[in-house]
Amino acid sequence: MDEKTKTAAGIAAGLQGMKYDDKRLAELATEVEILNDAVRKAAAARLTFDDDPAAFAGIMAKEARS
Repeated sequence: MDEKTKTAAGIAAGLQGMKYDDKRLAELATEVEILNDAVRKAAAARLTFDDDPAAFAGIMAKEARS
């Protein structure tokens, strides 16, 4: 099990109280990585380090509505 899959397993079990088989955990790790990369790219294009932290939430809410 690679590190990303171990992280997904830890989050699923520790934070969500859920257990999955190794195959599904690997799929979840890949899905989370894709989503995380998309969010980071979208935010990087519109936010700077000095922006108010609430600006990130505003951008995510705006994108969710479109």
